[in-house]
Amino acid sequence: MKKKFMSIFLSVLLAVSAAALAGCGAAEDDTKATETEAQGESGSLAEVSGEDTAGAVIYPLTVTDDFGNEVVLDEEPQRVVSLSPSATEILFAIGGGDRVVGRTDYCSYPEEASSVESIGTYTDPNTELIISREPDVVFVSDYLDDAVKNQLEAVGIQVIFFSANSVEASEADILLAGQVMNLGKEAQEVVDGMEKELAKIQEITAGAKEKKSVFIDIGAFYSAGSGSLLDDELNKLGAVNIAADSGETWPQLSVETIIEKNPDLYISLYTSLDDLKATSGLNELDCIKNDQIVFYDGLSKEADMIQRPGPRVVEGIRLLAQDIYPELFEDAQ
Repeated sequence: MKKKFMSIFLSVLLAVSAAALAGCGAAEDDTKATETEAQGESGSLAEVSGEDTAGAVIYPLTVTDDFGNEVVLDEEPQRVVSLSPSATEILFAIGGGDRVVGRTDYCSYPEEASSVESIGTYTDPNTELIISREPDVVFVSDYLDDAVKNQLEAVGIQVIFFSANSVEASEADILLAGQVMNLGKEAQEVVDGMEKELAKIQEITAGAKEKKSVFIDIGAFYSAGSGSLLDDELNKLGAVNIAADSGETWPQLSVETIIEKNPDLYISLYTSLDDLKATSGLNELDCIKNDQIVFYDGLSKEADMIQRPGPRVVEGIRLLAQDIYPELFEDAQ
């Protein structure tokens, strides 16, 4: 199964670089994959119920996560564990960081998160350690194995999946976290800020005379196809993703295909510029010849911003916009 292979491939990249690719997750089994495909364009099934007229949450609260799982919360969560870097960012952004009692090794933002005890990686968390932290809720990504989920639920810990593949779905997850944590107002403020910033960026990129084509290389010529967060970001900028018509979410393009597509800009997340220039065949690309190459180190905050479906995703979109259409942002200064 291609998604399963992609999960293994990305996990190897994580192990080598000791970095988080939280936005690229694809480790769900066949059932989860079906649920994810049913999410539609937004990539999110998140639903909530149980608010009073003033906006405060009424418990018990029933929510539906991104995999369609119904979760019932009897009381407002006071202790939570995050097995996803993007979920960690969300929790801190909405003011719930003081309730986070566990996080993964890859939860690198914000800085305050580093003071929270790590429970391992999100692909192989220490289940006993998670349980020892006595969380009310565990927020997870689609990397989580069903066996871990079942162990947590067996001892009464609620598990909520986040699996956003678009800006809108990221915003839905932020609002869902706000409902779960009884921080709805704060979550709405975060989303409003994201929407306002995105509108500013799109107003600038709307002035582009022509759409630029882009190839995003996440390693070994794997890329982000239709249905991925990175594809959604490029679409919002009016850019053309040369991997979008591959028919796969995480396609591996051949050098011949990349040369045929001849992108205006080559964005690499793992291969250095020098190595790209030395790769046989790629020197035929106009973007390589003309130094239209951008490298975001997989360990960098820039790589995190464009890949993590959380509060900083719009900052990532601005970064992409400035690199794809630098002339527009020079004029905007």
